[in-house]
Amino acid sequence: MSRSQIALLKKYGLEIRGFRGQHVLIDPNVQKKIVALVAPRPGEWILEIGPGLGALTGELLASGASVLAVENDRRFCEILEGELGGDDPRRLYIENTDVLKTPLDQLLKRARRFTRRRINSKLPSKLKVVSNLPYYITSPVLFWLIGNRAHVEQATLMMQKEVSDRLLAQPGERDYGRLTLALRYYADTRRAFEVSRNCFTPRPEVDSSVVVIDFHPASKFPKGLDENFMFHLIQTAFSSRRKTLLNQLSRDSKIGKTRGALSGILEKLGLPEKIRGEELLLKDFITLALSLQVPLRGSSLTTKNLAC
Repeated sequence: MSRSQIALLKKYGLEIRGFRGQHVLIDPNVQKKIVALVAPRPGEWILEIGPGLGALTGELLASGASVLAVENDRRFCEILEGELGGDDPRRLYIENTDVLKTPLDQLLKRARRFTRRRINSKLPSKLKVVSNLPYYITSPVLFWLIGNRAHVEQATLMMQKEVSDRLLAQPGERDYGRLTLALRYYADTRRAFEVSRNCFTPRPEVDSSVVVIDFHPASKFPKGLDENFMFHLIQTAFSSRRKTLLNQLSRDSKIGKTRGALSGILEKLGLPEKIRGEELLLKDFITLALSLQVPLRGSSLTTKNLAC
């Protein structure tokens, strides 16, 4: 069990003033609830992004699980090693790196070398992920998880409530947008519980949510769909939210369809001519993409082209 976060702050003389969205989770009940959602099993490896002072790391280790901790702050790495690495050094692997610049398969390769040297255990091909995310990197981490989904089974993330609202929004709502649809395509997402701003130090200006993301198996994705084209379609549809979908698509040279042809396709799909992109469900975009798709070169899912 890790020491209280307040005690560690005092012990190491740390002053964290919300720099770059860093807010230390000091409520042990919330820590336990997050780990309960992860449901770690003895011997299981969990990837923790940004463990900080180890509020969740200690609880994970106490459950009997092993932790692959990725932390960009060297000082935090040293504290984690000193506070938690001594009890059973075989079950805690700390990587001092920027997770956003490091593919998960590379992290797994290095962690496997670590486990082979220390114990006779194997990391699975897919991991559970947990993180109390600094607010400023929430969207980039979500896209990192999507990009590394081949190695991610589930992610349990603490994030700003406003972002969780975007992930769970429904068509027609203000928060419904490209990020909503991107994550909805690749995973099932649910909000587990909300966390008061009073559970952190320093106290942030907003409340948080804990969200659980279950990534879809490859078998669930529609066959024959060009994902790059679908996301381009979504980007085009949301580039001017108040304009009709027909207007947006007819002006896009990459789609290359006349207004009349597009009107006929919408009618065939049962979509009103005056419908806006923000009113479409994910399944509507999939069906529309299958009807319209042309191969796109150089297109990919990125934070930039799917940010609202």
